[in-house]
Amino acid sequence: MESIKRILPQVIKKAGISRQVEAVLVLEAFSVVVKKILGENVTKRIKPLHLKNRTLTVACLSSVLAQELQLNQQQVIQAINRKFSQTVVEKLRFLT
Repeated sequence: MESIKRILPQVIKKAGISRQVEAVLVLEAFSVVVKKILGENVTKRIKPLHLKNRTLTVACLSSVLAQELQLNQQQVIQAINRKFSQTVVEKLRFLT
């Protein structure tokens, strides 16, 4: 009997939803990375919305939060890409 860990990637690919699954995993990774870099307070006031064309769109409750994220943008992007061992995010886009 095969393990789910080996079967799941094949099923996802066959269903044609691998990009959507990867996008959801990137959103989750973003939250974890931002919490580690900027703290839980910031994480509570921002929300990653979607990933499109390697641009991660993030909603921020204030322009100050967006600016703080922008200052740490490269560090956040590098941490996410390291987690996936490839370039999945090239830039962040902020909505306030």
